Amino acid sequence: MYKLIKHRGLHTESIKENTYEAIFNAFNDSKYVGVEFDVRETLDNEFVIFHNNLFNGKLISSTCLYELPKYVPTLKSILKIKSSKIFLIELKNITSFNKLINLLNKYSSKNLYVMSFSNNLIKKVSVPNRTYKIGILNYILNTTKDINNLDFICILNSLLNENIINTFKDKEIFSYGLREKLKYPQVYYIVD
Repeated sequence: MYKLIKHRGLHTESIKENTYEAIFNAFNDSKYVGVEFDVRETLDNEFVIFHNNLFNGKLISSTCLYELPKYVPTLKSILKIKSSKIFLIELKNITSFNKLINLLNKYSSKNLYVMSFSNNLIKKVSVPNRTYKIGILNYILNTTKDINNLDFICILNSLLNENIINTFKDKEIFSYGLREKLKYPQVYYIVD
């Protein structure tokens, strides 16, 4: 049995990705062990679930929460979903680190995994006594230094092989960009 993480929720033509409904539906689908979603910070320091950097031609970081449509959920509303599955949180643009850390730690009973392409973002949320796991996207391509403080890595599926899996045997491994068949049962596969 392979471990599948639903990318941006269970979205359809009528249900947008990264919306509360898409994420909620994915948590309630037995096919998935978790859900991946993207977090950005607004001008008024709210954390919202939104993949793109722009909304209607304006940076999310230059937009207040009230300016966004109702279908854009806050991180807090998503963390309130009752589920023991993995909440795989990809940090995009964040500046209010203490606020984010406090929010994540408030949901210590949740299975929270926090990742980013940015080593600097992950270093800032890597604090003592955190109640969530941290990891980096494409860590192998970014650097191989300072991986001891990471709980997991997330790498492009085409880079996965036995050697890489053995190199990171003390870390959980997530994979994205799946274009071929599932191969490694120990890996979490982020799927569309």
